[in-house]
Formats: sequence, C-alpha cells, structure tokens
Amino acid sequence: MKLFCLFVVILVAVVECKHTIIGTNVQRPQVYHAIVEYHAWAFRKRVENLYYTMPNLPANAGRTIQGILAYDLTNTDASANVTQGGIGYNYVNLRMKSSRGENLKFDVYIYA
Repeated sequence: MKLFCLFVVILVAVVECKHTIIGTNVQRPQVYHAIVEYHAWAFRKRVENLYYTMPNLPANAGRTIQGILAYDLTNTDASANVTQGGIGYNYVNLRMKSSRGENLKFDVYIYA
C-alpha cells in the first residue's frame, strides 16, 4: 500500500510550464497590465513586440522594473523574451513569438 501511494504522488508531481516569469512581484505595485492578442498567420510564426516605459512622474522617481510576468493563454509553445531593458531599468521590450500557425495571446504584468 505504501508503494502504491508513493507512485501516485510522483505521477502527479510532473508538470510542464511555458510561462515567462522574471524578477518578483512580492510587495511590488503593479504598474502595467495588458492582454496581448494577435491572430494567427497560416504556416508562419507570429512575432510581436511589446514596448513599455514607466511614465516620468514624481511618484516614479528612482523606481525601476522589479518583475515581469507573461502568461501564455494559448497553452502552446509560444515564448516571451526580454530583448531590451527589463529588471533594473525603467523600460522593457518584450518579444513574443507564437507557435507555427497558432494565435498569439499573452497576459502581461509589470511590477515596479
């Protein structure tokens, strides 16, 4: 009986995740949220960029980006990568690429 319970626990623990999580969102204010959605191109990968710059306000003086979360809502092999800026900067360029012939849909959060 103990061997059977151990087998079930190991079987349940195998999980695959395709989301992009950089930095932290713990005790950080959310400064940006968007659902980025583009339609598929037949037999091609869709590549799009999301540019975000923190507004130059007195409330943002000395603040930098501390966390970037990009959740793939299509559950495919889509990817999101930071190509410029990011953690420690006040701007970010997020490059998102879909699977071949699939829609591109990400839920993006940025924390300062």
